[in-house]
Amino acid sequence: MKIFYLFIILISTQTSFGQNLDFEKFEFKGLNFYSSKSKIIKKFGDPNKQFEPNYDCGGLSAEWQGVKYFTLEYRDVKFTGNEKEKYLIEKINFKNDNTIELIYGKHKLNCETELNMLSEIFGKQIKDRIAKGQLNGLFTVQHEKMDDGITLEIENGKLISFGYWTSC
Repeated sequence: MKIFYLFIILISTQTSFGQNLDFEKFEFKGLNFYSSKSKIIKKFGDPNKQFEPNYDCGGLSAEWQGVKYFTLEYRDVKFTGNEKEKYLIEKINFKNDNTIELIYGKHKLNCETELNMLSEIFGKQIKDRIAKGQLNGLFTVQHEKMDDGITLEIENGKLISFGYWTSC
C-alpha cells in the first residue's frame, strides 16, 4: 500500500512540473513576448514585409476580434498584433542557426534545444506525446487558463521553430 501512495505522489509531482505556460517569461533579443511596434522596429529596423494576415478565426482574427491585426515579418521572426494590444511573437525559425535564441525564464531555446529539455520546461503536454512515441513534428503547449499557447516544431529531436497558437 505504501508503494501505491508513493507512486501516486511521484506521478503528481512529475506531471505538475513545468506545465504552467507564462508568456511573461519569454524574451527575444531584449523584447518581451508582447512588445510595441516602435520597440520592435527600434530593435530590428523596418520589417522585410508588413501586411494584414487576415486569419479566418482565432485570437489574431480581425473578424473574430473586431480589430485589425498587422504582421511585421523579418528574416527569422514574425510579430503580429496592433498598437492597442501590442505585437506578439508569432513565429521564430531556429532551423540551422544557433545564433537565434529565445529565452524562457532561465532557459535558452535555440536550434540545439532537444526534445527532452523542452519536456522538462513545458511539462506534461510534451511528455505525453513522447510517451506515445512522437519524437518529431509539431507539439502544442496550451495555456492552462486562456485559449492560446505555443507550438514547438521538432525535427531530428531538436527545436526548429516556435510559434504562437490560438484556437479557432
